[in-house]
Amino acid sequence: MDRSERRHHERRIKARFYRKQRIHEHGLTNKRNAGVFAHHGKACSCWMCGNPRRYWGELTMQERRADLELKAWP
Repeated sequence: MDRSERRHHERRIKARFYRKQRIHEHGLTNKRNAGVFAHHGKACSCWMCGNPRRYWGELTMQERRADLELKAWP
């Protein structure tokens, strides 16, 4: 992937971030949070957006799916 393609995708993801923030009217809309979202997929690390293992001691969705697949095997 060349640099122009990476810049294109970054602009696309930031635009999606601004659209989502405008719909939900969150107070997190600024250039820094758009960049964080573009690179990490989350604008914050609150208990709703963060890792469930950190806040609740639960497994992540990927780990739960893997456990279900293992239990399905005889």
